[in-house]
Amino acid sequence: MNREFSFRQRIFLFLASFLGPILLLLYGFTWRVKWSGMHDLKEAKKISDKILYAFWHSRLLGLCYAYRFRGIGIMVSKSFDGEWIARLVTRLGYKTYRGSASKDGASGLLEMMRDLPEGDLALSVDGPKGPAEKVKPGAIILASKAGYPVVPITIIAERMWRLNTWDRFMVPKPFSTITVLCGPHIKVPADINKDGLKKYGMEIEKAITDLA
Repeated sequence: MNREFSFRQRIFLFLASFLGPILLLLYGFTWRVKWSGMHDLKEAKKISDKILYAFWHSRLLGLCYAYRFRGIGIMVSKSFDGEWIARLVTRLGYKTYRGSASKDGASGLLEMMRDLPEGDLALSVDGPKGPAEKVKPGAIILASKAGYPVVPITIIAERMWRLNTWDRFMVPKPFSTITVLCGPHIKVPADINKDGLKKYGMEIEKAITDLA
């Protein structure tokens, strides 16, 4: 963000930067994390050494913990909420790009394509404001231009809370088992058109939904 932060906002950003990662790591340490679909992930890696993970925004918390310290590039909105989230996830080993599908998304995508990180990329393909579980075109355009296979992922938790948000955000309960599931990759062609955006959007939606 380019504007001045208020004193209260600066305090919140400080706490998010330093206490946020510690609290998430401590909370996530109570979970038992299991993995499924690793064969599909290996198959995607045979096509490209870098991939684009596609997931629903509601699964962000569990996935953020499970994929920490892997150098994955993610897009975070330019809002104030995006500012503290970016500071938190950066300390968990993520590379952040600022933008969203609803505002400044094009600049974020261009930055991702211009400065592709050493690690993989990941996008909450229905974020940051929905509609829930509907793929926006940004992820498809990025996969097409970068040449990365799209790997659908999600998490399921044996016990969880669902928040009263637009996406019914999932918070696994302490000491529960969460399972990270990967599905077969989807290869988006380089010369995609408007009809292709719709086709592959529906395909990715179905692939993520079918995982759970």
